[in-house]
Amino acid sequence: MNTTVPLRWKLCVPFLALGLLAAACSSSPEPKPPTAQEEDSGTQSGGEDSGTQPGGEDSGTADAGTSGTDAGTSGTDAGTGGGTDAGTGGGTDAGPVIPVPTDGGTVVTNTLSGRLTEAGSPYRVVGDANGVVTIPKGQVLTVEPGVILDFRGRPEVTEADVDSSAPASVMNHQKGRVEVRVYGAIHVQGTAQKPVLLTSTNPYGWWGVNFYGHNSVGDGHPSFEHMVFEKVRKNQYNGDRDWTRGALWAYYPGPVTILHSVFRDNVASAHCAALDLMYTDGSHIEDTLFEHNRIFEVDRFAQPGTYSMSGGGAVCITHGRNSVTRGNTFRDNGVEAYRGYLTTALEARPLLTWPNPQNISDLGGGGAMHYFQPDNDLLENNLFESNFVAQGPGAAVYLEHVGARTVTMRGNRFVTNRGGAGGTIVCNRGSGTADLVVTADNVFTGNTLNGQPATNITGDCGTTAQ
Repeated sequence: MNTTVPLRWKLCVPFLALGLLAAACSSSPEPKPPTAQEEDSGTQSGGEDSGTQPGGEDSGTADAGTSGTDAGTSGTDAGTGGGTDAGTGGGTDAGPVIPVPTDGGTVVTNTLSGRLTEAGSPYRVVGDANGVVTIPKGQVLTVEPGVILDFRGRPEVTEADVDSSAPASVMNHQKGRVEVRVYGAIHVQGTAQKPVLLTSTNPYGWWGVNFYGHNSVGDGHPSFEHMVFEKVRKNQYNGDRDWTRGALWAYYPGPVTILHSVFRDNVASAHCAALDLMYTDGSHIEDTLFEHNRIFEVDRFAQPGTYSMSGGGAVCITHGRNSVTRGNTFRDNGVEAYRGYLTTALEARPLLTWPNPQNISDLGGGGAMHYFQPDNDLLENNLFESNFVAQGPGAAVYLEHVGARTVTMRGNRFVTNRGGAGGTIVCNRGSGTADLVVTADNVFTGNTLNGQPATNITGDCGTTAQ
């Protein structure tokens, strides 16, 4: 089923045609929650990479698209849902393979709400004229077991969106792709026998699911169970598309629940290829597989002496509080950095400490995970296997701007992760006290730094054992 877009198609770019890339400083999508101190961005000022305020919510009526016929059976794999080998030793299960039927189903244009059933599946999400489909404020989307959501958009528009003077430019193939904007509530309710699939048959993918802070609160906390989430391509720089971080960008000041799921083959251009939990409180990620997600960071400043230093090859917990990340598998996620304006070659990313001459406070890294300003978060019984940062810091996990005893790591396994700076875990801008609680049952095996054995934990954070 997987028609993988070549991961380097976007890098053969004559970036001079784009002009000098601007630092992507932009306004927040809404006023920051009262607890906000500093945004995680990749900008020199530390401002959030958020883009501009969307053009208001789509408060239209239920889906204006036409209804198709019953697609019959969903073609779902009746095996396990998440299929993760979490903490037990490097299995190869990449999650269920769920084919998308070529006929039948239901067309979706402007809005998504109500109850999506297997009988109406697959839901072929086209979006409105701007490539947006909205879950309106005051409405609830419930997705039943076995449902397939194909965010196909308009592939013919995507294919035709090519600058003839720069046919390999990263700015090509952006039109005609679908974005989901969540202002109401969403509950994905798959089962182990019938997981829910969120995918795209557009060869260039889709623009993911995006929340908008307090604008998305009030209709029930978001929950995702037994789903497969794949093929997001948030790979545009300094263009007209916002939200270039997180295939599922959960900017939501409350709990987000993700259980027994799979995030695979997602690409982002800033942070957090698969998932960004931003400002969430009490979120749970459990028994979920994150595999082959990628950050392709073409430096947004692209000037000598400056680095965007994005990170989180799979997951970011950004200003998180009381989050639990337990029993998951992070496998073959990674971050690759390019000085896009100057060269398309891989560029070494030094492990900067704070303060530094560049005045950059967002330093970034983490082949699998990136924590920014964590607060009482738990990382427990996860397997980190074969994640990488190409010539950059934090082969598996990068923690930044950490206060006292804010992350507890217990019972995790770190196996054959690869980095270019620091160690397997890098903690930067700590308080100088016991920032991390790292128990003795964490296991580090075969991790490397530029081909040599890697130190387990480096940085200026204090650690203590429990």
